[in-house]
Amino acid sequence: MLSIFVETSCNRYNRDECEFCHVYEPLMEHPVSEWHLTVQQAQVMADKIQNVEALNSLAQQEINLTGGEASQNPDIVEISKVFQSVTPHVCLHTNLDILSKKSQRWQRLVELMERDVRIDITLYPTAWERSQKYFLEEMLKLQSKLIVNVVFESLADLQNQIGLLLNFFQNKSFIHVTELLQSYAEKVAILIEKHPNCDEKLFTVIMGDTEAFANKPEYIFGISLLPAFSIDKNGYREMTSLPFPRDRYLIGCPAARGSIDIMTVQQNGEMTPCCDVGNLKCQPKFGNILQDSPKEIMGKMEGSMKILASGISKNHENIKSGRAGEQVEEGIPPYCS
Repeated sequence: MLSIFVETSCNRYNRDECEFCHVYEPLMEHPVSEWHLTVQQAQVMADKIQNVEALNSLAQQEINLTGGEASQNPDIVEISKVFQSVTPHVCLHTNLDILSKKSQRWQRLVELMERDVRIDITLYPTAWERSQKYFLEEMLKLQSKLIVNVVFESLADLQNQIGLLLNFFQNKSFIHVTELLQSYAEKVAILIEKHPNCDEKLFTVIMGDTEAFANKPEYIFGISLLPAFSIDKNGYREMTSLPFPRDRYLIGCPAARGSIDIMTVQQNGEMTPCCDVGNLKCQPKFGNILQDSPKEIMGKMEGSMKILASGISKNHENIKSGRAGEQVEEGIPPYCS
């Protein structure tokens, strides 16, 4: 999958069209026009993707448009058209925290769904009743597929979010979706009752055989459970997750082993072979899709893979010697393995 950042603004507080930013300090000094990926930049990216085999292969799996809040980009519909010229599999991720159906953000999402761009969401309990629940109901009328990210800080938090989804779908005709969610709910309930302070290993054992998708021709539903992390004052992710504070949460890096399964493309064109939204801070870059030629990109990919392998080897040594969490000179996050 290619994950492409198309918008810097998060709309965390405004919930609609932001005109200034008081959340992310570096944005304050820049005009709004610089927050958005442009159609011209998207076209440059699309052309490069088609001329770099590794990127084109990932694109044929899926191109995910993200941010920030991707629906904030005023040109997102035209941008999606550009990427649909590369692959029919284009999706957009949104927080679905929208003021009203008159919102430009909602109108863009409607047009995207009409163009067969799948809209996925992250569930936010604080926004569920005021907006997400209503607009998810509207989305059911416009698309027959959905993936929901559930970011949880504790087992109780996970139970609550699964409950929100289960209650929502129980009154619908998608029995296969409610059956899947009921399975999740039952297993989380067992954990809370019998193992409230379980570690990640036990959580994985109990939840491990649960399907991620409920797939029927009339509706495809997917759910992704993601543990939350604290971020330190320097913007780095902690070694342990909030729900499982006793366990180091390590991320396997296929790129260090010669396989690229995902590529994140930042708005400035820099590429990282993982789901780096800015808090992983992995230094080796796999080229700049806006600035580098296809040949240069391939060369930087090869060189960065070697750097990743070297840094991850040192991470393993640090973990074994009791120095887990130390930064290595290659700039590889200490939890990458």
